[in-house]
Amino acid sequence: MAVMAHDLNNPIAALITNLSFLESTLAPGTSAETNEALADAQMLCDVLRRLAGNIDLVARRGGHAGAPSACDLVLFGREAIGRLGKQAEAAEVELALDPALRHGEVIVRCDRALCARAIDNLIAFGIERATPRTGLVVSATQDGAEARVEVRYASRSQLTVDPPPTGAPPAQRRRYIQAAYGRGLSLYCARIAATLLGGRLDTTHEADGRARLCLVASCPEER
Repeated sequence: MAVMAHDLNNPIAALITNLSFLESTLAPGTSAETNEALADAQMLCDVLRRLAGNIDLVARRGGHAGAPSACDLVLFGREAIGRLGKQAEAAEVELALDPALRHGEVIVRCDRALCARAIDNLIAFGIERATPRTGLVVSATQDGAEARVEVRYASRSQLTVDPPPTGAPPAQRRRYIQAAYGRGLSLYCARIAATLLGGRLDTTHEADGRARLCLVASCPEER
């Protein structure tokens, strides 16, 4: 599986390069439909790259994390939002970082790549399950020896994605297809990464029907 993930990344990288080239050759006044199709293709390449990374993550689920280093969870959350912004936009989901957060407030020591993958998958699962025109808020907190990255729904949202009815407009069908990518795999891989980091993944449902997804990691010991 690890070799498969590596081999998948090569054509995905080539697709991304070619799409970037095509974007640079578009003449002014290109139709909105063409620009939208290109943006969708670029977003889907990002999804494919994450899914290939998840295949690699499943392959190493019984392994060990790499050497730990300092990770700013607020910064990691902001970077994850940047990577998943197009996917959220395609699903008509507003993705935002808690505005009260500041860089350097929540620090953990762990494998940086695994930490980034865990946060990416946590947010991706939230996007996959959110209904259109709802919002997701990413926050980070520290409580004693534990640090948390939390994804919560900013408004009432169900954690299901129903197939569109027959004859639904293309935009609605595209949202469904987008939401169905990696169904269940994102949460599973977030849990794998959390376990490899020595942490855990918590999921809770609130009284108003909203859900909270929380990655819990250990904070470095103070000296």
